[in-house]
Amino acid sequence: MKLTNENNASILSLPNEVLGGTQVIEFSTLVEEALSKNPSKVIVDLSDVKVLNSSGLGMIVGAHTSCTKNNCKLVIASPSEKVLELFRITNLTQILTIKDSLESAKTVD
Repeated sequence: MKLTNENNASILSLPNEVLGGTQVIEFSTLVEEALSKNPSKVIVDLSDVKVLNSSGLGMIVGAHTSCTKNNCKLVIASPSEKVLELFRITNLTQILTIKDSLESAKTVD
C-alpha cells in the first residue's frame, strides 16, 4: 500500500489482493495519515486489485465513514469488473463515488 498527496487529494494505492489481516491496520493507518492533511478527497486506487473479500469491503466502508466524519469525500478509482460487481451486489454503488480511472477520480469535487 502506498499513500501519495496531489492537489489537495490523498491517493491510496492498494496491492493486488486485499484480504484483511495486517492490511486492515496498514490501511486504517494510511487513511488516518491522509486525513491528518485535511484533503478535500481521499482516492482509493484499485487499479491493481484483483481479489477483494469482505475484510477489504469493510476497510473501504470504514474509510468512507472516516472521510465523511472529516468533511472529506472518498472516491474509488479503477475497480476491476469483478470488484465493481462486488460493489453492486453489496449495494455499495449507492453510497460510494466510483470512477473508472484515477484521472477521472481526481476531477471529483
